[in-house]
Amino acid sequence: MRKFSHVLGIVFLSIFLVVAAAPVIAQEEERERAREEEQLREQERLREEERLRDRERILENESKILEKYQERFGVDKETLADLRARRFGYGEISHALVLSKMTEKPLDEIVAMRDAGKGWGQIADELGVKLGEAKREVRRENRRIRSELTREERRTLRQSWKEKVRPGEEVGAPRPKYGEEKPGREYVPPERGRGRGGGKGR
Repeated sequence: MRKFSHVLGIVFLSIFLVVAAAPVIAQEEERERAREEEQLREQERLREEERLRDRERILENESKILEKYQERFGVDKETLADLRARRFGYGEISHALVLSKMTEKPLDEIVAMRDAGKGWGQIADELGVKLGEAKREVRRENRRIRSELTREERRTLRQSWKEKVRPGEEVGAPRPKYGEEKPGREYVPPERGRGRGGGKGR
C-alpha cells in the first residue's frame, strides 16, 4: 500500500509539474515567434533601404537610357527606375512596355504577371497577343533606343540582358550583405538575377 501511495504521489507530482510548465513553454514559444517576426520586419526594412539606394544610383547613372524609354513609351523615369531597382533588365522592361502598349493594359498588370512567375509567351497568350509580333516590336524599339546611346550606355543595356538563372541562383559576383555597403562604392548596373522561362528579355 505504501508503495502504491508512493507511485501515486510521483504521478500527481509529474502532472503538477507539466501543468505548471505549460504557461512557461507557451510564453517562450510566443517570444520566439515575436523574435522571428521582428527579424522578418528588419530584413524587409533593409531590403527596402537597399532598393531605394539602387533606385537613386540608377536615376543618376542610367538617366539617359531612362529618358529614351520615357520618350518611346511615355512612362516616367521614376517608374522605370523602380523596375530596374527590382532587378528588371531593360529587355524585360521592353517586353512589358510593348505588351502594355499593344494590349492597352496597365504596365503594373503586366509586371504583376511577370512577378507571378509567368513567361513572356504565357503572358502574351493570356493577353491575346502573338509573342512573335511582340518580340519583333521589342527588337525595333530597342534598335531605335540603342542608336541614340553612347557606347557605355549600350554596354549597360547589354549587361542588363545577361543570361538569366533559375530562382535561388545568382548572376555575377555576390551582392554585398546588408550593412557592408560603403559610401562611394563603384556603381554597377543591377542584374535581374532570376529567370522565369518564356523569354530571355531580349
